[in-house]
Amino acid sequence: MSKKNDLPQSVKTPDEKNNRNGSNSLPGWPGYRTRDGRSGYDPIDTRTEAAHTAGAFVQKLFSGQLRTKNPIYLILSGILGLILIVPLFLAFLETINRNPPTWDGWVAMLIAAIVGLAMLINVAKNLIKD
Repeated sequence: MSKKNDLPQSVKTPDEKNNRNGSNSLPGWPGYRTRDGRSGYDPIDTRTEAAHTAGAFVQKLFSGQLRTKNPIYLILSGILGLILIVPLFLAFLETINRNPPTWDGWVAMLIAAIVGLAMLINVAKNLIKD
């Protein structure tokens, strides 16, 4: 018997550790910072994974694919969506009363209302689905 055959099959060579063929071996994807031979404490990998997760959340939020079955999340998302939309309606009421907000106020309220509307659409889709 040779010594090459005595090694256990689970031992990975350095080439197999750094192979980038799997989806969890790409920077930013969950599981990359805790791959074989890593501790998971690298701050760059941690921030990259957090950025990827936030980007995936925003993408699913604006495409209407953010799904959850937890009623607490649905209630909180609905309340947050309403809170983000209400200032735009109040600004319209103030404009009718001839007291319009400034342009930067309109922009901030419009951006917040778009995010709130996206959250309310996702809540409605979750409630209609189940």
